[in-house]
Amino acid sequence: MSTYKTEGIIIKRENFGEASLMMGAYTKEYGKIRAVARSARKKKGKLKGHLELFLDTEMMLIHGRNIDTIAGSITAENFSQIRSNLKLSSAAYLMIELADKFITEGYRDERIFWLLKKTLGFLDGLAVPIAETGHCFVSMATAVLLFQIHLLNLTGFSPELNRCVVCGKTIKPRKNYFSVLKGGIVGEECFNKERNMRLISVEMIKLLRLFQLGKNNFDVRAYQNKINHDFQIIKKLRVDKEVVEKCAFLMNEFIEFSIEEKVRGIEFFREMSIIKEE
Repeated sequence: MSTYKTEGIIIKRENFGEASLMMGAYTKEYGKIRAVARSARKKKGKLKGHLELFLDTEMMLIHGRNIDTIAGSITAENFSQIRSNLKLSSAAYLMIELADKFITEGYRDERIFWLLKKTLGFLDGLAVPIAETGHCFVSMATAVLLFQIHLLNLTGFSPELNRCVVCGKTIKPRKNYFSVLKGGIVGEECFNKERNMRLISVEMIKLLRLFQLGKNNFDVRAYQNKINHDFQIIKKLRVDKEVVEKCAFLMNEFIEFSIEEKVRGIEFFREMSIIKEE
């Protein structure tokens, strides 16, 4: 039986049989994979503790006829500060659920691995200050917003934020709307032609555009530089809480429409953070 090694972020785990686990991971080398961790739920199992959700782990796997088996796992980063903070955990759970729902098994894009790893690392660094200042709550929500926008961009679901999705004209800084159905911004002149739209302010548009990847074809190294740069922006960003709240709700709505499925982690994140629907 052939084996292979890979580094991955655990994005899903379910009980399988009497003592095993069915695991989902987004890996650096192979993209999204599914594998069985046999006897992982036993108290003395060698894999116990190394396959928790949103762990960054180095795995040894055995190729199987129908499904691969995890033969060994060593934790690379456990993001322990996230695990000790319920608010940050809610953000991490939302991220891994989005990654699992957006991406099909076998899909490979190393940039998504780095998106997961870098965002989890940023959240982990917020664990101490998040109890000391309200600004860190905004940083947490903005980091999740960045994750949403980057994931949408990398998977081909990017919303149109620069031109009216009805007439194609450049969006001007006036009264504009966002259409989930059309997949982007509708200008004031086309407002009466569409239904079920939400008002989107100039400040909201600026924040959403801030993290757009646009048409730039970032390779892996360039993407790592881009996301590092974006997180530095978040650390310095001073944005109104209401703007972040509205952007987050808008992207949540757009995401659920795009994948035609409810995202359970969104509600948990709302309950545990500043994100609430108005």
